Amino acid sequence: MIGLQFIADSFHMEYKSVAEAIGVSKQTFQDWIKERRKIPGPRLEQLSELFGIEDKTLFLKELLPSEKSEILMIYLTRTDEHEEIELTGVNDEGYRYTTTGHYSHNRHLVEYIYEEQKKERLIEQLEVLVNSEENETFKRLEEVITVYQEQNRNKKAVLELVLYYLVHRDNEWGVHPDYAKYEQKQFFEKLDKLLEETGIRP
Repeated sequence: MIGLQFIADSFHMEYKSVAEAIGVSKQTFQDWIKERRKIPGPRLEQLSELFGIEDKTLFLKELLPSEKSEILMIYLTRTDEHEEIELTGVNDEGYRYTTTGHYSHNRHLVEYIYEEQKKERLIEQLEVLVNSEENETFKRLEEVITVYQEQNRNKKAVLELVLYYLVHRDNEWGVHPDYAKYEQKQFFEKLDKLLEETGIRP
């Protein structure tokens, strides 16, 4: 199933309705989803506007799980209903107050799909690395998984520290609270010096 078919189905639009909306016949639309004919550029523009999907490549290919989640979030956001609700609370002085806020019917579902999408993207990235021709990449991933599966908490802590150093060390917001105690013990500074001495500059 190419993206166009999944998108139309996800938006609960009949194929005839989609075809009419962009000025083509239902048969032409059927030819597109059966991949008998390519979707012309101008029609892709129309489909993009109709569904509010900027990435036009999503109409043309078989979608990854994370891309399907993206489509669902777009649909839920576009069809969401908002209502104004009263909110009550107590301020710092102990006085009760009432204010108004906006309630989104689909917000929790969108948040759930978003969290699932992060897992899907990670799995997709891992599949690319595992299936790459670089055997060393496969071995390194295998070793990382081995460390996490072992019951040795010290090994896991060392790996997490090194990964944090490589990915987040230069974060402009400073050291994450989970790693503050290691910063106080100058762990990262010492690691900097060790790498410099060995000629490794990450």
